[in-house]
Amino acid sequence: MGRLQGKVALITGSTGGIGEEASRVFAREGASVMVAGRNVERGVEVARSIVEAGGTADFCALDVRSWDSWASCMTRVLERFGKINVLVNNAGISFRETVDETTPASWDETIATNQTGVFYGIKQGIEAMRSNGEKCSIVNTSSVDGIAGDAVFFSYCAAKAAVSAMTRCAALSCGAQGLPIRVNAVAPGYILTPMALEDAIQNNQTIEEYSAQYANQHPIGHLGSPADIAYAYLYLASDEADFVTGTTLMVDGGYTAQ
Repeated sequence: MGRLQGKVALITGSTGGIGEEASRVFAREGASVMVAGRNVERGVEVARSIVEAGGTADFCALDVRSWDSWASCMTRVLERFGKINVLVNNAGISFRETVDETTPASWDETIATNQTGVFYGIKQGIEAMRSNGEKCSIVNTSSVDGIAGDAVFFSYCAAKAAVSAMTRCAALSCGAQGLPIRVNAVAPGYILTPMALEDAIQNNQTIEEYSAQYANQHPIGHLGSPADIAYAYLYLASDEADFVTGTTLMVDGGYTAQ
């Protein structure tokens, strides 16, 4: 307990799945958490439940595709908590499409959410963290699909590969400026989340069929849970990772070791 004591964290896409789990984990470790996402009703509920459990949390509506929405949310964090120490760029979407099946519309939506949204967060996060004089951390969400590739997730793979590259570049920039801001990424394997359920539906599978198919691709023998990724976020957000920047941490059950 207390690994994030005194820190303020903004977590995108935290109205469900990995982001929601991360919000709860961060709050239990002492962080004041700004839950952020497009589902206002669910976001308010998540923040309220954290408070009821003894944590500190609030909610801000955030569409990561919008620069102005990011600016409003950053303002909300600073007004509510006075600073920001941790930003987790967790929000993401995917479409099960090969390059032949990818449409301009699905490409644009994926890139806007998974790549441009991360850029907006990194840029505005650094500006908000620049003046607080404390150690800060930005954690982005890449994917095994940004490292290994997958024929049926063309735009998703492209965006997640970009996230890993942007992570390295931003880390180097912060270092060159002497800013106490570390920038890292986590690359999850296949995780049992609402996004996995949506992917199963797109592939005309039950979640059980989906899990059995993809468990076989992970040497550890099973899919991951949201907590597996939330605790990786926690490590990179905490001062325990004080010498870690510019890296993408694989949390994938051995998927990319093959």
